[in-house]
Amino acid sequence: MAKVVVIGGGLSGLAAARAVLDEARSRGVAVQVSLLERDAVLGGKIRTSREDGFVCEEGPNGFLDNKPATLALVERLEARPRLLKSEDGARRRYVFTGGALKPLPEDPMSFVLSDILSIRGKLRLAAEMFLPQGTAGVDESVAQFVRRRLGDEALDKLIDPMSAGIYAGDPAVMSLASCFPKVTMLEQQFGGLLKGMLAMQKMAKAAGREGPQSAGPGGVLWSMRSGTAELIDLLAASLPEGTVQAGTAAEELERFGASWRVRTADGRDLDADAVALATPAYDAARLLRGRDERLGELLYAVPYVPAAVVCVGYVAEQLTRPLDGFGFLIPRSEGRRILGSLWSSSIFANRAPSGRVLLTQIVGGARNPELVDLDDGELLQLVRDELSWTLGIRAEPCYTKVVRWARAIPQYVVGHGQRLAEIQQRVGRLGGLFLGGNAYHGISINDCTHHAPILAGQVLDGLQGATQ
Repeated sequence: MAKVVVIGGGLSGLAAARAVLDEARSRGVAVQVSLLERDAVLGGKIRTSREDGFVCEEGPNGFLDNKPATLALVERLEARPRLLKSEDGARRRYVFTGGALKPLPEDPMSFVLSDILSIRGKLRLAAEMFLPQGTAGVDESVAQFVRRRLGDEALDKLIDPMSAGIYAGDPAVMSLASCFPKVTMLEQQFGGLLKGMLAMQKMAKAAGREGPQSAGPGGVLWSMRSGTAELIDLLAASLPEGTVQAGTAAEELERFGASWRVRTADGRDLDADAVALATPAYDAARLLRGRDERLGELLYAVPYVPAAVVCVGYVAEQLTRPLDGFGFLIPRSEGRRILGSLWSSSIFANRAPSGRVLLTQIVGGARNPELVDLDDGELLQLVRDELSWTLGIRAEPCYTKVVRWARAIPQYVVGHGQRLAEIQQRVGRLGGLFLGGNAYHGISINDCTHHAPILAGQVLDGLQGATQ
């Protein structure tokens, strides 16, 4: 029986372990999987706090249905009844600009009527239709691309807050090709964003799908009824007894003949025919630098930004305006100290008790990393001040929760694709070793669940190739 060790018990590791077992079963291969997780709690950054009727997401808020991987995984777990769809009103999103909340346009006509961009900014954006196509193969930053095609105002009012909302990142250093590959594809395939979106709309209409097409993520947001961590619980419960070893840290990787030996912090040795590393890049660097120093350097060079998640609950009648949407993001130019606010109880119906509301704020990121070091009282006061400024909320919160992540989100900076290619080349030379996790091919829940079956296929191909 082949032995596979998965290191890392976040979503990527758990999904990979499940996918390896499923793929082995479909191929008729006998496999034993062991999953090691350093922390006592599984899930990585996917954690849900449930207190006093409030459901505070300490990490990701959910997943979109624009990609099928996570919904398909839920189906395999026979957990469709546990799915929770976001409220229709959560489609409405705001940006805080010019000292006020303004709804983001949902269609071309509302964009024309919106005052988020000035007339000059709208004309500059419309001129994108007539600009020449950029040079293929150049890894531009998000900011360089947006300035070139859409102008400074679109970067400031639209793309900068979106970059902060998704990656907590800085568009001046983020790689467009790695962070927003669909945007790169639109320019290279159709000559520009507007041309590409019009072509996509035409193709969608021909396929019977109505509505405008976007270069952004799109789709409807979903979660699980008791929070995103329920997906972690379901995945862990679906694995054979004894597979998951929480509270067990992998300390060293050694080559042992044609196989690997994983040494744990408690002094045990686990022999493996294949090892799947589904850890943050810096942990993979620690384990692999002794095997390949350059590989360790490349992995450790993947940057992460810190972030604090601050959830606050209020009595609904104490608010001066309705929380009628998803929430809002804030451009850097506004000088505010939160990246934005998610109106969690408006997005999903059961995130706060009756008569209460829950808001989730992100502090820090690439924009203000030093703020994460504030103590709990200072962070809560900061958030209350920001909500007073942006939403006019001056009431005392009835619920609070502060969570810090020293290394919250990996950053795909300019050069990420080239770095990733070298990482993959060097990992391939080691044999029987495979990389997973959100440091490489996408940071979202969907990216992690999409890559898990790919990783499983690589593991099984390697195992079968070794026996031939």
